[in-house]
Amino acid sequence: MKRFLFYALLLIAAATSCKKDELVAFSTDLAINNRIIRVADSAGSTRVLVYADESWKVRTEGDASWVKLDKEGSTGNGEFLATVQSNAGNLPRSVKIVISSDNKTDTVNLQQRGIVAAINILDANANGIANGGFMKTAITTNVPFNLMKHEEVYNSGGTGWITGLTINGKDLNFTLSQNLLAESREALIRLSYKDALGTTVKDSILVTQNPKGDYDLAVLKDFAYAKTALAAGVVTENIYIEGVVVSDKGNPNMGLNANKASNKHEIDKTENAITVYLQSMDGKSGFLIRTKTGGDNIYGNGDVVKLWLKGISVRKENNPGRTILEQVQSVNIISKTPGASPLLPREVYMKDLTDNDLYTYVKLKEVEISVPSGSFFNINEGYNFRTDVYPTNIRDVNGNSMYMLTNIDVPYRRDGKRVPQGSGDISGILVYEQLPRYGNDIGKYAIRHLKREDIALKENREDGFSTVLVEWSRFKLENAAGATEAKNPLTPDIGVGTLKQSEKGSLDFSANGISTGTDYNGLIQEASTVKGAIANGAWNSKNWWNDTKGKGASWNIVVSTLGITTPISLQIEGNSNIGGARNFIVEWSATGADAGVWNQVGEFTFEDVVDYTNTLLTQVPGLKVLNFKFPNTALGLTNLYIRLRVKNKIVGTATNPTGGTLAAAGLSRLGHVSIKYNK
Repeated sequence: MKRFLFYALLLIAAATSCKKDELVAFSTDLAINNRIIRVADSAGSTRVLVYADESWKVRTEGDASWVKLDKEGSTGNGEFLATVQSNAGNLPRSVKIVISSDNKTDTVNLQQRGIVAAINILDANANGIANGGFMKTAITTNVPFNLMKHEEVYNSGGTGWITGLTINGKDLNFTLSQNLLAESREALIRLSYKDALGTTVKDSILVTQNPKGDYDLAVLKDFAYAKTALAAGVVTENIYIEGVVVSDKGNPNMGLNANKASNKHEIDKTENAITVYLQSMDGKSGFLIRTKTGGDNIYGNGDVVKLWLKGISVRKENNPGRTILEQVQSVNIISKTPGASPLLPREVYMKDLTDNDLYTYVKLKEVEISVPSGSFFNINEGYNFRTDVYPTNIRDVNGNSMYMLTNIDVPYRRDGKRVPQGSGDISGILVYEQLPRYGNDIGKYAIRHLKREDIALKENREDGFSTVLVEWSRFKLENAAGATEAKNPLTPDIGVGTLKQSEKGSLDFSANGISTGTDYNGLIQEASTVKGAIANGAWNSKNWWNDTKGKGASWNIVVSTLGITTPISLQIEGNSNIGGARNFIVEWSATGADAGVWNQVGEFTFEDVVDYTNTLLTQVPGLKVLNFKFPNTALGLTNLYIRLRVKNKIVGTATNPTGGTLAAAGLSRLGHVSIKYNK
């Protein structure tokens, strides 16, 4: 009865689709219930119904390693089972399943879902120089190049002048031949891909190649001339400089991206795309170059470049002294050739850096991460679309410190691996940048690494140059009940010492005393973390102003430095709630007497923690780390007293980073305190 109904439905469907005067011929030798079957990306099975009068066979065509059929055929009405493997994380795929009976065949197109294909060329255009040469532009795609359809559509200047089109890692690469024409020429590179489900994705980039510029009479000048003799503004002299490119086109850690003016919760990544660093041939002087567009940034790492300065805009700044070349176009490149040997950094200690070293490739010697916990990007990951950069505080064997900058798109910024705890060298480009989220006081110099291998630090703490005298890294909840002076939530993790808030009793661990707080140095992949959060990774306190004494309260540290003969340094990490104390002074004393002599070491600001509903660009999405070097007079003391004292009552509000006044309920926190000395 079922077979009769199936045939009847097929006859009715065929008859209603034809003209009235046509005679319909219909065969019932072989039929299937569906010619296209689409399954989920997970492993599973699907049944295919076969209607036949005689025996039939079933087989697959093409790459069917991911499909298993439960039979090779049968006789009469029947079915077969197709079992598919998981396709999670892969592009959609399909296979043909052919069913045959006598001399008739039918086909099932078995399709399995997968990830959505994407092709995204980051630059809209690429502007090549007349001499031609190697070009690259950043691309994000999950489609193998050999599966794409790629073509060059030449709009002018002949054909065939683009060759070697390929994708290498995250770069779309190609080569331009020399342009001998008197005018520019252009072509469109198109990439497309049609997946197994029939969906097409595509993108393109417009390639323009300049004619030869008016370079013949240009005079070579050194970097010193360009920095000192040229006035700010547009260059009118017909001159050029020659240097080596130390930046890396397409690398996500080149420049400081800003929050979009129209939406402070979104990052505009233009700056990274247009940032180039060019150092002198001897590596002792450098320029920051900002190209006019991302397409004008055609500089490859290690390229030797002759740069025509005529028409370029020069910007000069002091403290630090630096020169920025802006609105630079590809036509300003007279020539660029790959370097003859790998680019090597110039080795230097932090103390020996000068303004002239800015924008050169350096290796900082004998350094370590000041607070070696978590990742290279310790923020609340709920703000990762609002925050472009994280400054990791690093210190060296001489006690100096600075920040290592990591942008949000760096693939190893938070990959589940703990940062190295030992010492070594860090290579990168020396830069000067202001970070409003970290108070613009990250120092005169910072370093941007180009790859993970640049951070060449030993993994283990015992393989470093320093020794931890005392360290606090978490609020010990397990010691809260029945706390004693010897064992309480602020008992050090390493060493011997005490830490308290001056306006609180040493054992006042309560909501209104010293209480547990959150740090964001989790490794994300740990089961105990949510958005990188460690719930008891910090400690809080209120009451930061003593109205009776008319001065700020402080975090007080007491430790012995007897027997230590090498300089010590203090590392702290923290932030404040909106309305909490933000401006602090670091002081030390040999007596600890409140009215005695306190020696100032430095000052710092703990920025307000971010407010999700109204995030200011001056609010920090994690904790800020600082390092302070102490003088030798702090050594050899039975008791060294250190305090982090509130400087004034200026605090932030929900709309202004300094628009409020400190109240008793204002909360500030620490996430780490340590004191170290060299071995």
